Amino acid sequence: MIDFFKKPLFSDFRFIFAVYFVLTLFASVRIVFWEGSNNYSIFYYSLEHLINNQSLYAEYPQQYSDHYHYAPTFAALFSPIFALPYSVGLFLWHFLFTGVWVYAIYKLPLTHQQKVFAYWFGVQELFTSLVNSQTNPMIAALSVFAFLSFEKKQPFWAAFFIMLGFNVKIYSLVAAGLFILYPQKLKFLASMVLWAIVLAVLPLLFATPAELYHQYELWVTQLMIKSDGDIWANTSIHRLIHLSISPTIPTAAIIGVGVAIFCTVYVRVGRYREFTYQMLMLASVLIFQVIFNPVAESPTYITAVTGVVCWWVVSPRTTLDRVLLISCFVLTVLSPTDIFPPYLRKTFVLPYALKALPCVLIWFRIVWLMLLPAPPTVTD
Repeated sequence: MIDFFKKPLFSDFRFIFAVYFVLTLFASVRIVFWEGSNNYSIFYYSLEHLINNQSLYAEYPQQYSDHYHYAPTFAALFSPIFALPYSVGLFLWHFLFTGVWVYAIYKLPLTHQQKVFAYWFGVQELFTSLVNSQTNPMIAALSVFAFLSFEKKQPFWAAFFIMLGFNVKIYSLVAAGLFILYPQKLKFLASMVLWAIVLAVLPLLFATPAELYHQYELWVTQLMIKSDGDIWANTSIHRLIHLSISPTIPTAAIIGVGVAIFCTVYVRVGRYREFTYQMLMLASVLIFQVIFNPVAESPTYITAVTGVVCWWVVSPRTTLDRVLLISCFVLTVLSPTDIFPPYLRKTFVLPYALKALPCVLIWFRIVWLMLLPAPPTVTD
């Protein structure tokens, strides 16, 4: 598989970007003209509901099924797109998130060949997110941008990207865990408070203070309802634990243990200037926010797969690492596709949340590598 990425055509960024463009165009045309998008409808009508002082979190069966689960800020942030005609905005939506993710990978401090690997390894998972009109590629990109900002000694902008992600999906707040590795901690924390306030009041462009306060009350209630939903309706470590150990283990307990394990790596904070440690930390952040999300779905895994790429470029490349990478490609990336045998998907992958399993195992592998007193030796 690695040799494939070394072929001149397949390692040419112009060809790779063309492939991403064509796939995004295909997804956009298919969704706009044939299938439609319930997810985008939820996003699109949020601006109308905010302006008209309607609950963002009520049911609107004439417009879409399911509920709006995002912060009121989300509607204001994307108002330039939601203000466009529905089909135009929907068409641009996919290009926006593809472009942001592709740019984030391009800006990572990786070699040309490592970026080529990232693009090819992630293309199918990105497409899975695109056909669902999801925001997940941007969530992955925002964590990467926060990491890059920290590296550039720009905690102000790191805080911006983290809080921006929080207002789209709250689990992206995990990226704030990066700040412990870098100087200017007080500046970062002050910037977090500033950006939290700025983004929280942004919807005042479309609502009165009283109306906005009520929307935030409704948002908190909706989050509680969603997080306390059916324990079987997720693709994450929560479902794996509930299936294999006990369905009565509380979600909060699983998250609490996960946070504790996540924080153990800070005992090696002295390694923070090592490139290996930095990439492993970014990988941990990206994977954690998916596998410990109690409402994670298949399209969210573009974020975790981005983390897998960050892990692989600095992994020791042992037999274990190779098995984990291949299992991730097969179970996480390929299992939702037509390439994967439908019988295996319906009988094993979906009922047992096997899409999550490789990412969970890789995350534990990352934690172990970060706890080592010195960086692991790469075998090739």
